[in-house]
Amino acid sequence: MRIVLISLVIASFLGSVGELEAGGHSKDKKLVAPTSGYEGMEDQLARAMNVVLMTLNERSAYQHDINDALVKMILTTIQFAKDNDMIDELIANEVETTRPLLERVRRNYLKTGQLDTAMVGMIDRTACAYQLYLKIDKTDAERSWQSPFGLVLEQTRRMGQHDLTEQEVHDIWIKKRYHAFAEVVGVELSISDIDENGRVSVRALRPASVAKN
Repeated sequence: MRIVLISLVIASFLGSVGELEAGGHSKDKKLVAPTSGYEGMEDQLARAMNVVLMTLNERSAYQHDINDALVKMILTTIQFAKDNDMIDELIANEVETTRPLLERVRRNYLKTGQLDTAMVGMIDRTACAYQLYLKIDKTDAERSWQSPFGLVLEQTRRMGQHDLTEQEVHDIWIKKRYHAFAEVVGVELSISDIDENGRVSVRALRPASVAKN
């Protein structure tokens, strides 16, 4: 029922203006509503909004955020790798799985010569990044965001699901993983620790001195 209601709201929003007769003009001239870009995707958009509403309404244990499931999946993956002394293998697998995309980022970076191109390819246009970090602040060749892991770790550590600290996750998933990605792309990164406000920043410094040809 909720999806139906949301669908009706979206359909009403997308098509409310329609073609309107222009006031004060001849009848054969019509004002055409600007398009939203979501025409034909109303049901998909409604389902997405429904998931957001259901997630944000989940407050019984703690206030969930819309990246909750992704955060938990990453934490469980890292916990498994830690328990089995496989962190290096985990990062190597991430690189090999992502290599086709990283090679494309590398080609775009070499074509432009702009360090920011590498950041766009590794972060801005990667759903795993913008769905995880939710809000990414951007300046030239630098990206920053709020670390997304602390809220969930408070709960999962208490329940005994994970024994990771937020700093451990940062060292593995942000530092190790992005440094490994950057090596394929051919740039060097400066990655901050988590500051007192929970903020993280990643900056592309220069081309890697041993960049692959």
